[in-house]
Amino acid sequence: MSVRIEEYLAYADAVRSLSARTVSAYREDLKLYAECCSRAGNEVETASAADVRAFVAELVRNGYANASVNRALSAVKGLYRYLLRFGLCQVNPARDIESLPNPRKLPEFLFEDEMRDFLSLPADDGFTAARDRALFECMYSTGCRVSEIASMKLDDLDIEGKKARVKGKGAKERVVFFSALALAGLQDYLPYRAARLRKDKTENSLFINSRGSGISPRGIAWLIERYAARSGMQKRLSPHAFRHSFATHLVSNGADIRTVQAMLGHESISTTQIYTHVNIERLRDVYAKAHPHADRVRRLATVPAARAAGHTSKAGKELLEEQR
Repeated sequence: MSVRIEEYLAYADAVRSLSARTVSAYREDLKLYAECCSRAGNEVETASAADVRAFVAELVRNGYANASVNRALSAVKGLYRYLLRFGLCQVNPARDIESLPNPRKLPEFLFEDEMRDFLSLPADDGFTAARDRALFECMYSTGCRVSEIASMKLDDLDIEGKKARVKGKGAKERVVFFSALALAGLQDYLPYRAARLRKDKTENSLFINSRGSGISPRGIAWLIERYAARSGMQKRLSPHAFRHSFATHLVSNGADIRTVQAMLGHESISTTQIYTHVNIERLRDVYAKAHPHADRVRRLATVPAARAAGHTSKAGKELLEEQR
């Protein structure tokens, strides 16, 4: 690969604070892009918009999903923004290349009664049940990504203030809040956690496994899968379903979408807007109360005036008939 690509990846890691997973994916994408440019007899630094379009077309022909093509295009655009910023190329050939349409699936989530039932599953005594209750309550209460929960430290907690600091994507910090149930779960779990740790071991992770080490995102996913299987739940439940449920329930109960965006740590409001999908009934209720032609009470209030005016229009007759 071009040395400039390696420099950009190092920049993306150290300065932009992209996750190791994203940097790894970008490395593979840019390797393919460099190979595509090379086959056309061009260098990455001097490639044209035609080269970028040819790269996108090649990915499509090779059966890449639209989301994967768009990620690769994002990597290429980021590379050229970096090169332009530091005077390493003259133009950004990817600037006007549009992403492919990428229809978004509705996120898997639990309804409020389903979530309540799931949170009641860890009902035993002891370390494991106490940890799992606290873990699930905190995931639902905060809307954290599984990586954020797994990396949460004791030092991040503010039990008195019922909140915690988390570091999300791009190393961006935000504050999340604990519900009364989540706080109670934590207070029940922390003594078990202290007793589980060996005296000769220092572990600052909030949630630990049976060996006293920080629990991993995969470990959390395994726990959720195990409880879901035990419950006989038909839905395929993942850690991210807790985050989706958190956002869905906030929106459906009237939370402002911008507030939910801040709580989730989304950079773009368009990412958060998908959670309005379950808000149809609430919107219907607002419509019925606010729109002059939708509110039955307001419509019926116009009947005396219609009768007095002797309306014979279809709408007037319908109003009079409805009153009878």
